[in-house]
Amino acid sequence: MTNTETNDKDSQLPYCLNVIGIGRSGAGYVDGLLRTGEIEDILLDPRARISAMVVDIGSKYLSRPEDYADTLKCRLEEQGIPGDNFNFQSVCLDVPKSSDLITSTTALSGSKKNWINKKTDIPEAGSHFARAVAKAIYNTAYADDSTGLSEALDIFIAHLKKSELKSRIMVCFNLAGGTGSGIALDLAQHLANEKLGGEMPVIGVGQLPHSGDGDTSPNVFASLNELAYISNNEKNASVTKNLDEDYSNPFKGGFFITNTEHSWQRLTSYTPTGVQEVRDRFRQEVTNKFTQDSFMRFALRDSDSALRQVINSADEGQWIYYNLAKFTHPGVQVLPGEPISKWRRVIDQWIDHLDDFSGLKKEFRTQTADVHLHVPRELGSEHFGEKITQRLTDSFLKTGGKSNINIAHHEFFDHLTSYADISMTGISQGDLNQFWEAHDGYLKLSSEEQKMCHSWLLDKDVVLSKVA
Repeated sequence: MTNTETNDKDSQLPYCLNVIGIGRSGAGYVDGLLRTGEIEDILLDPRARISAMVVDIGSKYLSRPEDYADTLKCRLEEQGIPGDNFNFQSVCLDVPKSSDLITSTTALSGSKKNWINKKTDIPEAGSHFARAVAKAIYNTAYADDSTGLSEALDIFIAHLKKSELKSRIMVCFNLAGGTGSGIALDLAQHLANEKLGGEMPVIGVGQLPHSGDGDTSPNVFASLNELAYISNNEKNASVTKNLDEDYSNPFKGGFFITNTEHSWQRLTSYTPTGVQEVRDRFRQEVTNKFTQDSFMRFALRDSDSALRQVINSADEGQWIYYNLAKFTHPGVQVLPGEPISKWRRVIDQWIDHLDDFSGLKKEFRTQTADVHLHVPRELGSEHFGEKITQRLTDSFLKTGGKSNINIAHHEFFDHLTSYADISMTGISQGDLNQFWEAHDGYLKLSSEEQKMCHSWLLDKDVVLSKVA
């Protein structure tokens, strides 16, 4: 049985972070896990076991994490670590025929009207899927033993339970994406409450889009609203009567909202030369990967202490906002060999943008902020720590009472890159500017289009009550 408790005796031991990524963004978080050196350090302990899985509709975005997993296995073998200590699976969900999908979802919808019909657009694998369609495909596969989906989750759990160290599970996805956010709640529900019976903490990680992705998708409104209901115990009872099955919050280990806007804005200061389409694609790729890799480094840092400290500072059901604030990027705005004073001015400038690119409403205030600051030693980390403390105090911390800012100083392996992992507790969907932008877009949709934005079968009055 895996030890999931934390006490003085094992608080400094490494812990085993097991990750399931759903859709393209979710796969990026699994990439981040597999690319960190920390995962190898953990697996050097013969008591450790780690499981990783990616789930997607079609195989388009599965090859990269598969390659990283193969490479990791080779590295482990070179160090004499048994291959059985690490388990990786990629699950490719096929797209059923429309008639088969209608038949399967008729049973799932119970007394409600089936949300899939002959007029529903069912794209080919590898395309963008509406959240409601992704939900239908996932649940159809989960109910069908021949697909191997339910068995894959069983294998994932059975492997991590072999660990003699404490373990946690993360489920990662994009809040704007159809596949990731359309599947995440059902998968987490099956994992945490059905297969694990609540015996192990499951952490949710939902990534927000950035302005380079275009107008905020109405999916963001639907995703956040559903998560708000499921994580708010007071509202949960009133919601479950509107669902076909009794949901409870699967993310008892905590839920992170990751913000990519600051990193995106940092990269838009890049050279304007070259083909714009190519340049923007590069920026989007770098923004997403830097966010995903950085979050996983944070999650594995210091044998659990960094992640645990943030999670423990949040009340039950509260969300945690992870803001990746990027201050410098190699070759952007300031170059190697230029005066130290210029590097400092540039970092100061981007610290001043913390509230501009946070994506939070001006009214938001928190009791606690946790910062991991990565700045080259020669630039003077203490100065930037003091500046961030002042900026957070002015823009985000509550006045009166006890407010805390905890700052840890680190050196990044690339001394040309400076950034901060900033976590703030107590955020709600109404604190996010993108929630309201997505809400406005949602209201412009037809009732049928609105229905396709949801991965729950909620009555319309329930859906909109949080923004009334």
